[in-house]
Amino acid sequence: MTREVRELGAIPPHIKKVVGWEAIAWHTAEWWRFQWAITELVEVTSAWLPQDAWRDWLLWARAAAEHTPDGRSANQPVIDMLTTDGGEFLSFALITARKN
Repeated sequence: MTREVRELGAIPPHIKKVVGWEAIAWHTAEWWRFQWAITELVEVTSAWLPQDAWRDWLLWARAAAEHTPDGRSANQPVIDMLTTDGGEFLSFALITARKN
């Protein structure tokens, strides 16, 4: 997520429609940075959201829709969610760390 659901006050409707309450488990890169760092098991070296990462997710969902059995019906809700979102709330975090 680009912002925490807690900050938004609710799960955005287009996300809730597809994922439901489980979207509360989706977090920002900074949230993940903290979770990893607080363990003191690793030194977090980076935590960020790639620019337009939602587009990569959309490309993957479209490819899966075309190349897997029953792919269209299984992936269409995700495709619709990502298209509606347009990167406003959805992304994916890339986090790297060094083991202490």
